[in-house]
Amino acid sequence: MITKPINTNIITGFLGVGKTTLISQLLAHKPKDEVWAVLVNEFGEIGIDGGLLNATVGDNYASESSKKQPAVVIKEVPGGCLCCVSGLPTQVAINQLIQQAKPDRLLIEPTGLGHPAEIAKLLTSEYYQHVIKLQTSICLVDARKVGDPRYQNHDTFIQQLQLADVLLANKAQHYTANDHLQLQQFLSKLHLQHTPLITVANHFTDIDLIQQILAHLNVPTKYRCSTTAQRLLGRKSLADNWFSSEPPLSDIDAAEVSASGFIHKTNQGEGCYSSGWIFSAVHCFQFERFMAWIDTVKIDNVLRLKAIVITSDGVLGVNMVDGSLALNELDDTLDSRVEIISDIPLEHEKLQQQLLACLLN
Repeated sequence: MITKPINTNIITGFLGVGKTTLISQLLAHKPKDEVWAVLVNEFGEIGIDGGLLNATVGDNYASESSKKQPAVVIKEVPGGCLCCVSGLPTQVAINQLIQQAKPDRLLIEPTGLGHPAEIAKLLTSEYYQHVIKLQTSICLVDARKVGDPRYQNHDTFIQQLQLADVLLANKAQHYTANDHLQLQQFLSKLHLQHTPLITVANHFTDIDLIQQILAHLNVPTKYRCSTTAQRLLGRKSLADNWFSSEPPLSDIDAAEVSASGFIHKTNQGEGCYSSGWIFSAVHCFQFERFMAWIDTVKIDNVLRLKAIVITSDGVLGVNMVDGSLALNELDDTLDSRVEIISDIPLEHEKLQQQLLACLLN
């Protein structure tokens, strides 16, 4: 039973700005007596961020299939569907997660290409008025990107900033004085110069900074759902459809893996394209070949590459944004997953052949 509304925060930001890194740090420093749940939505169809969060949370983590009572429960919904105007995919995913975890706090991370206002509308509608307490929405922004017309003119980027109760200027160790100025000018243009702005450097490793952000999580959001938005979402009562029998939004089933031991999924929208693969655990990547392949992708200047792969040297976590590469050694994984996001159409067949060439014979 839900005895009081669940404290809920939306964590937004464009592709690769550091949302998952922030969430992992918040989870690591959450109150020990609380259960937190995380709903992660990815633009690509494969689903990788949940595994990367799993690696950072450690023993506190449990996936949806876990039977133990965890301190943190993480659910992934790939394919960018949380921001659908209908709100149904969001309702189903949130209902399932709350039913499983009964959390004290829910963190929602929409895809960097999603429209977070649609989620905020749903969370403040009558359907969730006795279940969800929407608190501070946080938006991460990289000031170095603000001068890029692809960001300045992108509706989603602007909406993320406008929805935010708090802005985090992330990766500030790389900024110039002009980057800071451009960000302030852009926020002023959007009439957001009074939105609290926190400068973040060194990937949220400052404990005092994390405690400051944690304190912000408990502040009520400035967002209010309009009457018009409520009508668009419908007036269906939560009591009419709580934990409904809608088909579950599950991860890609192992049965989908082809006879060759892998599957390929694509997605496109908001001017971007994704290509992703899942390889069964019988496949092992030769470490040097795989790293050489990543170098070729860096040359192609893709927006984002994420991967968790079984290699000849262990399980490898990969996160690449704008050519900047971060690698992590992970403890375990059930399969290998690779996802690429670009703002130009991808050569799927060529990429797949290159990946297959990285496998051990």
